[in-house]
Amino acid sequence: MTGQAGELRTELSARAARFGDRLAALGIGVALLQQNVDKYYLSGTVQQGFLAVSQGRDPVLFCRKAVDRAREETPWAVVPLDRPKDLPDLLRQAGFALDAPIGLEADVLPQLLWQQLQRVFPDAQLVDASQTLRGVRQVKTPFELVQMRKAAAVWRGMMEETARQMRPGLDDHLLSVAVDAHGRTLGGQGLMRTRGFNFEYFAPHTLAGPPGAVPAHFDGPTGGRGPHAAVGQGSAHVRIAPGMPVLADFGVGAEGYVADGTRTFCLGELPAELARAGAVAVEILAEAEENLRAGREVRDLYRQAAAHAAAEGLEENFMGFGRDRVRFLGHGIGLELDELPVLTPGAEGVLEAGMVVALEPKFVFPGVGAVGVEDSFVVRQGAPEVLTDYPRGPILLGPRA
Repeated sequence: MTGQAGELRTELSARAARFGDRLAALGIGVALLQQNVDKYYLSGTVQQGFLAVSQGRDPVLFCRKAVDRAREETPWAVVPLDRPKDLPDLLRQAGFALDAPIGLEADVLPQLLWQQLQRVFPDAQLVDASQTLRGVRQVKTPFELVQMRKAAAVWRGMMEETARQMRPGLDDHLLSVAVDAHGRTLGGQGLMRTRGFNFEYFAPHTLAGPPGAVPAHFDGPTGGRGPHAAVGQGSAHVRIAPGMPVLADFGVGAEGYVADGTRTFCLGELPAELARAGAVAVEILAEAEENLRAGREVRDLYRQAAAHAAAEGLEENFMGFGRDRVRFLGHGIGLELDELPVLTPGAEGVLEAGMVVALEPKFVFPGVGAVGVEDSFVVRQGAPEVLTDYPRGPILLGPRA
């Protein structure tokens, strides 16, 4: 086994052990995972099949497609699977006990697949194991943080390219295309994974002018009008003009992992109302960064940020506008863009060292545009590590042809 393969096996073994222990504490005998990200997190491959995880032993992948590739990518045993109805016998042959509840990913598994598995295991109790695994995944290992720093380096390069590309008359959609292409040359993977139902994310968002203030269907403070109702997010073919806010909101993936950050750009000066809101967003982020410490109540960060916005008379514009406002300040990131914890006023629990969260105070002004800032942080006992290192702005660019 090579050093790299050995490191991967050690990493995956530790993850599987943490998850297996939590399953056992809940009385779950074995979890059968099908979602790509969950499989990758615990096996190193996304090839089609069922990953069986249980306490005190190595996982096994029962693979329906790309068996040889799966064997190249995961250190675990790979067992060919022709039909789901063969699973019970194959699990027993592999040494898994089936006399306890079976855990599934209830948050993402379609009902038809759940029902199919209930027919395959007619005497078993099928229970949700998704929140247990998401709880394990929210605290990142040093191995994972290495990958997330790579994604953050790509993100910074894309911000630098945004500043280079912006000029009067440029279509904001073409700006998005140019920035995305540059990110790919730096190692960006293109694909962004999300967990939420119907949470489709088209990256990168370069939201210029009034269409950038149009709310989108997903649960976020901004989204933009997009090129068509069938997409409903992102740039809207706006010609960038001096004084127009351009919100550059980039979720970036590299080697599976995500960095997420936002900056506000403008050619020349922002309108006074937006300039003030942009400055307040930077203040809120700095205040939240100061309070982002292991042991702090998760809910406190949103409450403090909302109070700051209200004190500045910007409550109605904070994190959206009117009834389209969202009630969170940030969210976890990792292999997916929308991981735990979510920093809402009703969130339970405390921040833990190793969590990675994106904090994103933003302000939306209908008919004008959106401004804000977002950075990704690693939670520590003391000051957090900032992954997305770039001037917070708003970033005002001089006139150019």
